[in-house]
Amino acid sequence: MKDYNALSNKFVQNGLVIIQRLSTEISRFKIDRITDNFLQNFLGYVLSELDKVKIAIENNPRFIWVQIQEEIDRLYALDKSITGITVQLDWKQGGNRAFYKLEIHKGK
Repeated sequence: MKDYNALSNKFVQNGLVIIQRLSTEISRFKIDRITDNFLQNFLGYVLSELDKVKIAIENNPRFIWVQIQEEIDRLYALDKSITGITVQLDWKQGGNRAFYKLEIHKGK
């Protein structure tokens, strides 16, 4: 069984390393071209955008689907006869839920 958390962490770490390397090179380039004001402004903008990407990678704004998949794998390992699971996602207290059903067929 794949460790999806480890894979996710690997991608996050790789992304952060790439961003750090780019930031370092851009900062060095800014020093080399210190008299070019237009380039300084542009490179400052690029660095600020890289910081935004770094924040997005670190905070992983995507839904925690890995935890759901791991729980499905765990339940199936306990009982191979299960044919599906029910998941309830609540972001507020209350009973007003929508219904979503997905049939997953192997080989499609």
